[in-house]
Amino acid sequence: QAVDALKQLYLEFPRLYNDSVVCSFMPDVVYKMRQADTNVVTALTHRPWHLSHFGDGTPRFNSSWKLYFYMMMDVILDWSIHSFLWRLCGVSAFLIQKNFVSQEYVRHWSSKGIQVVAWTVNTFAEKSYYESVLESSYITDSLVEDCDPHY
Repeated sequence: QAVDALKQLYLEFPRLYNDSVVCSFMPDVVYKMRQADTNVVTALTHRPWHLSHFGDGTPRFNSSWKLYFYMMMDVILDWSIHSFLWRLCGVSAFLIQKNFVSQEYVRHWSSKGIQVVAWTVNTFAEKSYYESVLESSYITDSLVEDCDPHY
């Protein structure tokens, strides 16, 4: 349903081809969007351990077996995204949680023609680091001031 709705939006508003990116934590959505319209810019969104833990590190499940099962799924998803899903989905960028971005990570993906975009970069120091050291794009909740972190 999401892909059909997005495809309709691109038909109604062709300017979106130059002004937007379709991104998702779910590789199947990105893959289906690229299949529906190869002119749409797409990105995979990723945060390691997002299936088993919330953004602040708290486990999603109280049940040990369920938690460990989803941790195993996290490992498989992480490996898949970094090994072949990026190519299969035809992405132009990775949107990755800021705590997992390094110079080597940016360099690695740049060599493959993939842009790394960190989220959510909210402090002046972080913004300066991404701009001057990593020379990488970022998503922020605040353009002018520091603000509280969001997970």
